[in-house]
Amino acid sequence: MATARRTALLLRVSQSCAAAFVERGDTSATIAELAERAEISERTFYRCFATKEESIWPMLDEGNRSLATALSAQAREFGLAAAVKNAFIASVGESFEPMTRSLMPIIFGDAALRRVWESATFETMELIRPEVARLIDRPETSLDTTAASGQATLAVVAALREMADLRTPAPEAITRALGAFSKPYLATPTGKEQS
Repeated sequence: MATARRTALLLRVSQSCAAAFVERGDTSATIAELAERAEISERTFYRCFATKEESIWPMLDEGNRSLATALSAQAREFGLAAAVKNAFIASVGESFEPMTRSLMPIIFGDAALRRVWESATFETMELIRPEVARLIDRPETSLDTTAASGQATLAVVAALREMADLRTPAPEAITRALGAFSKPYLATPTGKEQS
């Protein structure tokens, strides 16, 4: 029970800090301000997080777990791309899309926040690995599963970038990101398709 309470506290504080970053448009809020906003003491804040940038980790982790859960609900017969698209739309959802669209430019523009996000993104690949293996009908430890998990994760990253940079709605952003994987950038020396 204590673990569930702590997890809920961490997520609540994380969401509060992310909202403060979005309101300011940067990470200039002090830890004292973030703690006050989250209705905790600075001491409690430091017990939860080493830095204010690390405070977004629980929210990112929750998003990753939501994506993995949504991916587990997808049927194999429609393929991995459709499963990733549906899972992304379900996990970002209409209620999280405005926060995602507002927070991602701040993450991309702040080196410390970006490091936290990149670490969480790497964990996404591991979280979705079992479901990707199921969806592509390969062993979880296979190179195909590793590559497919990486592609699925990068499609999510590309969609988030599209949402942040171009203000593209989540369904269109993930569709465009997945479409980019059909281009053989690595298969040709110039990155352009051969005629």
